[in-house]
Amino acid sequence: MTTNDLAKTAVSRFLQNQIAIKSEKLQKQLTKAQEDGDVTTIGQLQSQIQEIEQRFKKSVWLDLAANRWTQWMTFGTHISKGIHLSARGDNVNFVFNRQLPNTLIGTHSLTDPVLDASGHAAALPLATFFDFDVADGLKIRDLILQNHAGFISSLSDDERMAANYHSAFKKALQNNTDNPSTHELNKQLLWHINADTACQLNELDYINIIPLYPSVLTHGVYLKINQLRYSDDNKKALENRFKSNALHISYVSMPNLAIVQLGGSKPQNISQLTSRQGGRNYLLPSLPPKISQDREFSLSKFCENFFESKTLKYHIQDDFNYVVQVVKDTRNTIDVRDKRKDAIDRLLHTIFGIAHVLQNKPAGWSKTYALPLAQKIWLDPYRADLDGEAKFADEKTKQEWQKIILQDFASWFNQQLRSTVKELKFDFADAEYNEWQREIEEMQKFYERLGKGVFL
Repeated sequence: MTTNDLAKTAVSRFLQNQIAIKSEKLQKQLTKAQEDGDVTTIGQLQSQIQEIEQRFKKSVWLDLAANRWTQWMTFGTHISKGIHLSARGDNVNFVFNRQLPNTLIGTHSLTDPVLDASGHAAALPLATFFDFDVADGLKIRDLILQNHAGFISSLSDDERMAANYHSAFKKALQNNTDNPSTHELNKQLLWHINADTACQLNELDYINIIPLYPSVLTHGVYLKINQLRYSDDNKKALENRFKSNALHISYVSMPNLAIVQLGGSKPQNISQLTSRQGGRNYLLPSLPPKISQDREFSLSKFCENFFESKTLKYHIQDDFNYVVQVVKDTRNTIDVRDKRKDAIDRLLHTIFGIAHVLQNKPAGWSKTYALPLAQKIWLDPYRADLDGEAKFADEKTKQEWQKIILQDFASWFNQQLRSTVKELKFDFADAEYNEWQREIEEMQKFYERLGKGVFL
């Protein structure tokens, strides 16, 4: 079928689809009743199905949708109730008519934006109607806004009535308001526009800016984040991280992701898109950068243990705090155990990253440092290649130092947890010490599989 043919049958297909959805359970019950020969039940079910079919009869449904529901439902890209559930301000349908800078992110950034709706819950089928897929991403709302002749003629055999239906639908979608209204529960920002020319305070002129909730944009972000985090490919990549015989590929991780819940237990009172998200809206971290005069890891010459250095403590503070947060959850469930492992892995990634920086300093830098021999071999591996370092090279070849590093980490980590999570300090005993040692061993092997040896 051509697009024009599909447009002409769009309304009929939508209504048939709704009848199928609404009567699906009844149809199954009817089939069973017919198999059982239950005449009474058959009659009752057929009557209920006929009632549904009557409700979705084209002339009945379109009259209700165009003349009543369009008055109960307002459409837009920016929703007033997203600011406050009880706000009664107007929604706005943002349409950009000029090129905006690439540095500005907004509703205009979406390649295929949907349209949100808020209002009386009984009118939500109208939003479903507008969002019905006609063909290849073409929606009924697109046909309405394009004044598609074939679609308009399909609304009614009466040309005048078809035009009236189309006009009502288009007016609802465009939501053009000559005098938009706000509400006392909407936030308001007075922005002065003549500060450079006004000499006195009473000469300042202002415009009143009313921020609305960009529900279409936040819905697009919500879908994108979910697709990145929970796609089959990403789940598989996460599962394969520590499998020696599996393909290791990059995966998406989004730490510090927060959720704001809109609408409480009834997100449908905010808008249709908010309801689809269960009221959940993601908040990405917007944190200032950590400013440091020397961004390179600097180790004190008097430091006697790499793991106890103040500089390392500073660099891993966020990761360690996250470990503490996870460790405090003592439930023995798969989710908690996985979360705990991920937190420790994150800490180890940071530590190994710092070790990599030190390993790439000029060979022999550790000669004047107070670090123990095992840590010098780990952090200054190329010193073994220098003249006069035969003893150092011999100790490195023995590889006993690797076991010492694993033990140093486990001891340090156990002690840090005991002193930080004091209410659980007696839980961090030999079993936990062995677990920390296994964690760093697994991470070491993981890096080796990637060709990024931690112990060079």
